[in-house]
Amino acid sequence: MGKVVLYIAQSLDGYIARENGDIDWLWEDRDYGYDDFINTIDTVILGRKTYDQLFELTDVFPYQTKDVYVVSEKMEGHDKYATFVQPEQITPLINVLRTDQNKNIWVVGGSMLIEDFIRMGLIDEYHIAIQPILIGSGIRLFNSNEHQEELDLIDDHRFDDGMLMLTYRRQEKERKN
Repeated sequence: MGKVVLYIAQSLDGYIARENGDIDWLWEDRDYGYDDFINTIDTVILGRKTYDQLFELTDVFPYQTKDVYVVSEKMEGHDKYATFVQPEQITPLINVLRTDQNKNIWVVGGSMLIEDFIRMGLIDEYHIAIQPILIGSGIRLFNSNEHQEELDLIDDHRFDDGMLMLTYRRQEKERKN
């Protein structure tokens, strides 16, 4: 049974991108466990802005070997790389994917999608890389949210360049969905 995993990097002051969505501050010269992580994933879920940004960042779509869903209020159907789903379809989709897959589901971003997944109590594990940089302002990883979630720290790793990877698992409670 697959888990829903948030695997993301943030600045020390809590931002995942600059105000304009730019991630120019993010170190990308090491994989920090990404290669091992991506091999545990069957499905990738992105917000529409994050999906659109991928085509600005790279010439090759990075998730061609994965099932890709893009959550969008405006787009429907599918394109060459992804199937578009409406926000109200998230919980039923996750329920099907959790039972139909052996590997995990990666919630890539952006912040609005992450906020929705947190609010709905859908994230099973949080893998958060904290990069030792202060960017001062931008798009926060965690926005104000009335949903409270108890987490257990299951792993922490400090890299020699100061990057810190924290892994938390949601405490077992009865699912609300």
